[in-house]
Amino acid sequence: MKKAYTLFITIFLITVFSFLAIQILEKKALRSENLTNQVLYIQAKNHLEFLKEYLKDEMSIRKNALDEGGETFELSKTIEIIDEKFTLKAVKSEDEKYYNLYVKAKDYDIALYKKLEIK
Repeated sequence: MKKAYTLFITIFLITVFSFLAIQILEKKALRSENLTNQVLYIQAKNHLEFLKEYLKDEMSIRKNALDEGGETFELSKTIEIIDEKFTLKAVKSEDEKYYNLYVKAKDYDIALYKKLEIK
């Protein structure tokens, strides 16, 4: 009879500790995934700001060249930059009043959008 209680308590304790271990590992995995997504979101935001500043610089150079009477070039309708982790894309609207800026992560479900007016 003593052996049966010992076996029962042993099985019960192994079950409880296994359940707790699984819960702890799930929380750590979820925390790690959230941290990865947070870092990738910050990187995507930085890429979006880079694309915005790049287009602003190109538009100001074009405007200055026009003011000085020099030669200028027209920005293309679509600009696409492909990185290891991200795809950056700028698409000029049909009425050519603004650019649609897109940043999308390749392997993760992270995508950002911004509208940039052409002045």
